[in-house]
Amino acid sequence: MPSADPSRPGRLIVSRSHGDPAVVALDGELDSGTVLLMARAIAQCVAREPVPEVVVLDLAGVTAVTPAGLRVLPHARDHVAGCGSTLRITTPVDPATRHALRSCPPYATFDVYADRRAALGAGDRRSFLELVRRMWAAGD
Repeated sequence: MPSADPSRPGRLIVSRSHGDPAVVALDGELDSGTVLLMARAIAQCVAREPVPEVVVLDLAGVTAVTPAGLRVLPHARDHVAGCGSTLRITTPVDPATRHALRSCPPYATFDVYADRRAALGAGDRRSFLELVRRMWAAGD
């Protein structure tokens, strides 16, 4: 479900998919005028039952991010975690935007992937627990 003001080129367009994992893809500028679009899309993903184990925030199409955009990311991560899910972030394709994200102080606390495919392929808690179970069984 895309959301944007078509009269304002370059503004943020949000696409959202439900399921597990849920994907929120952003295209355009993440700034003080658009952070609520992103926050609303993420909140809608984790408000559904069952709550997805993973929400992928695909930033590949983000062309600009301002301090307001950077400030909202930790809040989004914490909100998703409070709902029992995990937020994964993909890095923007635009080099300047990718650099701005990497300079964000809480960047090290994000679960970051190079692209959507890597974020979706990282598995979930069930696959992690299965791996631990197999490793535990192999040690006996």
